[in-house]
Amino acid sequence: MPSDAAGLIMAGGTGERMRRSGSAVPKPLVAVAGRPLLEWNLLALLRAGLGEIHVSVSAADGRVRDFARSRCADLAGRHGARFAVIEEPQPLGSIGAAACVAGSLAGSPARRGDIVAVNADNLTSLDLRAILAAHRADGAALTLAVHDEPFTIPYGQVTLEGSRVVAYREKPSFPVRICSAVSVLGPEAVHAIAPGESIGLPALANRLLQAGAAVRAFHHAAPWIDVNDLAARERAEALVSRFADGFAA
Repeated sequence: MPSDAAGLIMAGGTGERMRRSGSAVPKPLVAVAGRPLLEWNLLALLRAGLGEIHVSVSAADGRVRDFARSRCADLAGRHGARFAVIEEPQPLGSIGAAACVAGSLAGSPARRGDIVAVNADNLTSLDLRAILAAHRADGAALTLAVHDEPFTIPYGQVTLEGSRVVAYREKPSFPVRICSAVSVLGPEAVHAIAPGESIGLPALANRLLQAGAAVRAFHHAAPWIDVNDLAARERAEALVSRFADGFAA
């Protein structure tokens, strides 16, 4: 992994759905297969060979901040990676913390390089080296990991030719191409975010598109799950068990 690439884990959200589902701990600290979600994402960045990793947390969430400064900092150090915690006094959205990366470590080489960004509430075995390589080969300002997610319609679909019914499918499932909440930001994308600005990844992508910047997709079929409540945590446990090699620590 190039030395001027940094990793960023977004862990500053409020986790309302997780709380409403009955969780007693903040979402980044919810355990899946014995590891908090935040730790799983840190390990993914470390496996990719990133030597500089940042975690953004809410300044009001002491439990996540303390876990990042203790357990996460220790893990990063054992892998020889530089590590920093970015505290958000006000929520910065799903990608605003990227503007803080350059200043959170003295002499950070990420001032001129790319940022591989992941969300603490997602789990995936996506090859982060591959998405960074594709991002650089394309010369993109922003690269979004995308995959096809099946969505089931809760009604029966009727197909017509004129008024004649030619098919009737109960609760059909259709693939929808979605963003996997993994992205690579080049310097152009990072500089498009004002320091302290609260901005989501969709808004940043559209801002860059409107400016004529190159936004690319990296299509993959790696296991992926969004862990927003305790029911999703159970599905994540099954996913990690099924694809144990891809999630190996």
